[in-house]
Amino acid sequence: MSHQAFVLTKNSFSEHTRTEGAYERFLSILPSCGFTVTTGSIQPPRSVLNNTYTFFIDAQYCSSEAMLSLPVVNDYPELNKVIFNVPVSDVDFHYAALQHGINGIFHIEDNLELLVRGVQQVQAGNKWFSREIMSRYIDANLVARSKPVAALQSSTTVLTKRELAITRKIADGAQNQEIADCLHISVNTVKTHVYSIFRKTDCRNRVELIKWFDHQFSQPQQVNY
Repeated sequence: MSHQAFVLTKNSFSEHTRTEGAYERFLSILPSCGFTVTTGSIQPPRSVLNNTYTFFIDAQYCSSEAMLSLPVVNDYPELNKVIFNVPVSDVDFHYAALQHGINGIFHIEDNLELLVRGVQQVQAGNKWFSREIMSRYIDANLVARSKPVAALQSSTTVLTKRELAITRKIADGAQNQEIADCLHISVNTVKTHVYSIFRKTDCRNRVELIKWFDHQFSQPQQVNY
């Protein structure tokens, strides 16, 4: 099944540069990995994003700091977001991107086989980061789990029965497509519920939601029917 993708990129590239070659190579593999691709130099409206499965951002589009402040990164927690053409040496940016809810990072240095394997994982709803970054992130969150979760909402947060069911699925590691298949609803409906869940729990991404769920698990839940 083909998934709709949007690629945010600059209008033009200087000729015969390494980055341009990496850009063209990356875009060339997306259709064969199950994506129908649209490109643009500005963020599309919500009506387009609602039908977009994955949002790819070219790392050459703007500075690293500005990229993690883009509205599409911060205002659409339910959207599958990926950054490509990132220098492999920029470890701090990799880690910051993961913390901002980015689901995958692809390097300028990646060979074609690695790119195809990673894009296939992203298309399946999985994360794609280097082992070093994931290890660092897991270690940091294991430390965080031993501390009070002060920033998260209290147990009085109200979720509907369907939202609570989706939250449980997310806590079990399920991605949007898996949740949709299990609950017999569309992926877009899942995205709408996830956005509502994030808003009600004051969570910015799935990691924070899992923390919230773990914190509330042993406490009574209020459910609206």
